[in-house]
Amino acid sequence: MLASSELSQPSSPELEVSSLWRDAQLAAAVIAVTGHQCGGIRVSAQPGPVRDFWLSTLEHLQQATIRKIPSNTPTDRLLGGMDLTESMRLGKPILATGVLTECHERTIVMPMAERLPKEYSGHWCAALDSGKIHVARDGLTHTTKAAITLIALDEGIDEEAPPMALLERLALSIQLDPISIHGVDDTVFNPSDIARVKDKLRVCSANDATIKLLAELAASLGVHSTRSLIFAVTTCRVIAWLLDLPETHNDVIGSVIRLVLLPRATQLPQQKVPEPPLEEQESEATEENKAQEQTPEPPGATEEMVQAAAATLPPEILTMLLSRAERSRQRQNKAGNAGHLSQDKMRGRPVGVRRGDIKRGHRIDIPATLRAAAPLQHVRAQWDSSGITKRGLYIESADIMVKRFEQRKSSVMIFVVDASGSSAYQRMAEAKGAIELILADCYSHRTEVALITFKGESAELLLPPTRSLVRAKRTVAQLPGGGGTPMGAALQAMHDLALSVAASGATPSFILLTDGAANVARDGTKSRSAGTEDAMSAAKAVASADYRGILVDTATRPSPRARDLAAALDAVYLPLPNASAESINNSVRALN
Repeated sequence: MLASSELSQPSSPELEVSSLWRDAQLAAAVIAVTGHQCGGIRVSAQPGPVRDFWLSTLEHLQQATIRKIPSNTPTDRLLGGMDLTESMRLGKPILATGVLTECHERTIVMPMAERLPKEYSGHWCAALDSGKIHVARDGLTHTTKAAITLIALDEGIDEEAPPMALLERLALSIQLDPISIHGVDDTVFNPSDIARVKDKLRVCSANDATIKLLAELAASLGVHSTRSLIFAVTTCRVIAWLLDLPETHNDVIGSVIRLVLLPRATQLPQQKVPEPPLEEQESEATEENKAQEQTPEPPGATEEMVQAAAATLPPEILTMLLSRAERSRQRQNKAGNAGHLSQDKMRGRPVGVRRGDIKRGHRIDIPATLRAAAPLQHVRAQWDSSGITKRGLYIESADIMVKRFEQRKSSVMIFVVDASGSSAYQRMAEAKGAIELILADCYSHRTEVALITFKGESAELLLPPTRSLVRAKRTVAQLPGGGGTPMGAALQAMHDLALSVAASGATPSFILLTDGAANVARDGTKSRSAGTEDAMSAAKAVASADYRGILVDTATRPSPRARDLAAALDAVYLPLPNASAESINNSVRALN
């Protein structure tokens, strides 16, 4: 964290908005100068006048109109391919130009970039990487130019975000939601400034000192991508020329950190360790002298620049940027998400076509079938020996293309609650409250829930998989407590239920709330060693089945037994020594 909380506080809301809008103006100017050289920019903002005004500012600086392309534009339209009408008319493959090729050396706006399907993101990334599109489909092979500049409009809420592969190729990132329309003003740059800096960027090379400084800044923020460093260097040069300042000026470096590096940051720079007392310094003087001969002194200018740039950001924005980068890096999902993807013949979201047989229950894709048959019409007409003039099409079984569908399986969250005496007396109230909060979250995502409790000598399935929130809450509220801890029986019951759920086509996951103190064996014998052995054996069986799960340690202090059990289960270990129901729910949503 920053050394002083006062440094991170803006002096007024007006100053905060002014700083954000100044960065947005700089970002628009940088994109106007660099174009496809920097890939583009991610604009986190909901639809509104501020976003529209920023886009109009960019158009003014570029002196060119921006084309809007929806994020769900299919592959046929993106890449191009066979022009079906002309191919059928002429009897030979005719190439249709894709939208990415049409936008060569132009700027594209992608609304709702957070909804970009994964199967389409690769096409965008290929265009941003090489500035070309290589197509080999429908019997055609061609390469076209597609040097595009992408404005990804991120309208996501909570964890929604564009694909990481796409964001990695966009140099800049800005946020416009905190800015009111009353806080914006006309840009301080004009098209002549953009033309001047473009000419300078074309002939001037990067400074080695600037590259070294930015590399140290990126490493201190946990950004280790070479592409990000190239973006930072280019952005630094452009901003310095736009502002007529040296490349190492604090204002220039601060803008680069905020626009390029902070959105990718995975850590905050570490603070300097306070110097030890004078007595300790004298006693270790000899060792320090030896170390100085081998270890160079860390640069102080880098840390000061990072701290100065971070101090100009409101603390909530800094926290949000870092948390979003961490969530994206770990690719985490909320509790209650749908199950794994599965292929289907008739239902779900279409994800492409393939050769198939309609007699097996598949749905025929008529345009794809016609595209497959079009190149062969002239040849088949010559081969036709029937002597009858045919006005229809020559379509054979090898031309039949069927649709591929993909849908998510339903998911079942299995709650396994330790109701034994050691756990009931400590955290049962918090566990019940947390379960009710997680149940509500699962209900909002249409996830079924099941409940297993264990105490005494056995485990019991109190609630089979259900979507009834009222029934689940009633069962949780009536949870009894007391007795031994038959952990092995509980894990076996959970494993059996998960197997039956998986056999039905759903995706199981579990949340185990326990302190890990197993003291009852599978046969009902009260023995801590036998109970622990049975629990570990059952845990390994669960781990081999590859189910996602979380173990919530409900002990008053983190328990080594619970940690070992989580490792055997291959589950996320969540120690909560001072937890409340709300903190358990938030932690499970973040980790699951």
